Amino acid sequence: MYKPSRTFFILAFFSLLAGLGLTFFIFLIFFSRFFVWIILGYCFLFFLLLLRFQASRSVLTRLTLKKEEVFETFNIAEQEIARLGDLRVALEKKIKSYERLEKFTQSLNNEVSLDRICGIVAGELFELFEARGNVLLYLVNPATHRLGLRVLKREDESIRIREKTGDLFDAWVLRHNQPLLVESASNDFRFDPERLKAEVRRPVESLMAVPLETESQTLGILRIDARAERQYSSDDLRLLFVIGDIAKLAIENAVYFGQMQALSITDGLTGIYLRRYAADRLKEEFLRARRENSCISFLMLDIDHFKAINDTYGHMAGDAVLKKMAQWLKTSFDLPGQLVFRYGGEEFGVILPGVQKKEAVRLAESFRRSLSDKDVSLRREKIAVRVSLGVAAFPDDAAEEKELIGAADEALLEAKRSGRDKVCPS
Repeated sequence: MYKPSRTFFILAFFSLLAGLGLTFFIFLIFFSRFFVWIILGYCFLFFLLLLRFQASRSVLTRLTLKKEEVFETFNIAEQEIARLGDLRVALEKKIKSYERLEKFTQSLNNEVSLDRICGIVAGELFELFEARGNVLLYLVNPATHRLGLRVLKREDESIRIREKTGDLFDAWVLRHNQPLLVESASNDFRFDPERLKAEVRRPVESLMAVPLETESQTLGILRIDARAERQYSSDDLRLLFVIGDIAKLAIENAVYFGQMQALSITDGLTGIYLRRYAADRLKEEFLRARRENSCISFLMLDIDHFKAINDTYGHMAGDAVLKKMAQWLKTSFDLPGQLVFRYGGEEFGVILPGVQKKEAVRLAESFRRSLSDKDVSLRREKIAVRVSLGVAAFPDDAAEEKELIGAADEALLEAKRSGRDKVCPS
């Protein structure tokens, strides 16, 4: 419905006044003797009304400008409210990220196992980026100084990761020792397209990677990649860098803990397990064997005429013989669950879970015979090394761990009494 404006009403009012004034003017022409004064009065009245009209128009203009200012202020306020809303959402997201990082740090502080720590790091990164890519955690092998894939989280289970020791992206990170962000690998001038096709056997376009480096060593690389372009930003890289900083401290602590633990349970000379660790493992195997109604065989081994070797060639030569014997035992008994340890002096032990006594005797005899083809070089002289072995088994010869060790030790003594270089079952 049409609604007349205020200006329309003002003009109508003045038109009405003009009409009334004209009528009155005509009346005065014919009936008044003071015509001139009346005309002057009317002109003065009209002038006053005109001034009033101009004042009203000025007020209307100011009101219009004020209205525009109000609308402009309102629009600015709306934009500011929207900006503050976006800022609030961003701050809430950051607060959640910091809270998550705090929980992540606490979970790492509660762990000392390297495998579990690596699993927590990869899992947290995978969830933090909402499965937007494959998470790879590489650790440097101290012996070979090469990368090795420790943990993998895939966005698609059908993806096969063939680069178990890293690719040219990881080599770049190690060489430059700095974080890497790749938005489009095929268009990145830092990497040769031909080498990409030859070395990277799966589609990778977006990638982030940070080195896990401490003051003393490079531990590895933490990386996430995706097949689509521009999946990660500079903010994402900063977050990955923070996670890497937290992770590398936990990984370094776990590595040191593992080294200390290994030193506490391994023999410093031969590198195989100590007797006390073997005793704990034997208890665990007994519990498992009883629970699963299985069996355990135990070998006790002694180097024949070891004292004569020490007396003839010296104790350093004797140490060399012990090291060689440990290597030969580890090579011969390397199946999962089998444990080789140093019992004391020149005596060694082997735990064989799930192996029947008859099979254990055969394995012991096979090892004894294999030594006929081996020797140790002492002072440029090749010395043959022979051993005597005793074999006992649970539940055939013993019901407890100590009884099993005692039965194997008694069988070993029998082998020595009966001429050495032989295998005697309990």
